[in-house]
Amino acid sequence: MIDVDGFAAGGFLTEAVEPDDLDDADAPMDSSGLFDLDGDGHYETTVRRTDVGMTVATDVDGDGVTDKFTAFGRDGRYRSWEIFREANGIGRGELTESGEL
Repeated sequence: MIDVDGFAAGGFLTEAVEPDDLDDADAPMDSSGLFDLDGDGHYETTVRRTDVGMTVATDVDGDGVTDKFTAFGRDGRYRSWEIFREANGIGRGELTESGEL
């Protein structure tokens, strides 16, 4: 189980963050995008790219909280979690799938 508080689709940056110096190979690259995949006018999916890989967080039921979270590493490995809210309100994730692309 993983603690997933803070991964709601609305919790990420909406604009790309540029590093201070593009010539610096060690400079972090970070960008995010919000998507309305079902066309209902609400952004339910966040895609975030960093120097270590990419994450996709999706609010499947429209309650404003991430229900599915997938992380892709630069090595081709991925892991997906289904997110649950416990009675005390804390979000927990259960690993549902993992593998290599």
